[in-house]
Amino acid sequence: MKRFNFPLERVRRWRLEQLNIEELKLQQVREERQALVDAKQLVRNEFAKSQQEVLAQRSVPGGELENLDSFRLHVHDRIRGIENLEQQSEAKVVEQRGRVLEARRQFELLDGLREKALAKWKAAGDKEQETLAGELFLARSTRNTG
Repeated sequence: MKRFNFPLERVRRWRLEQLNIEELKLQQVREERQALVDAKQLVRNEFAKSQQEVLAQRSVPGGELENLDSFRLHVHDRIRGIENLEQQSEAKVVEQRGRVLEARRQFELLDGLREKALAKWKAAGDKEQETLAGELFLARSTRNTG
């Protein structure tokens, strides 16, 4: 029996590579989004620490309160900027998920065709083995009776 050959194997492997690339890109986009979440938390923590340090003093000069308020406004603007970037990043994640799903669908389509072809090849091989076994049986039985 001849070796199994799927004519679209190169295309199937290429589709698998494309799927892997798209999954890596999705991972990178998710990591970028997480970095923004972490950066936002870091800014909040820095403000909380500064606020705690200023307010923990026995007497707080007015200038320090003004500086703290300016810092609070700066932190608010910074957080808003990060949140805008987070929204853009989330849109990238959604878009990349779509690309991954499409790449997976295209790979699975070819993989399904390969599995069907492999099943047919195995069935043909089994049939060939059965036919050969039957012929051998008949040849032996005619030789033994003759």
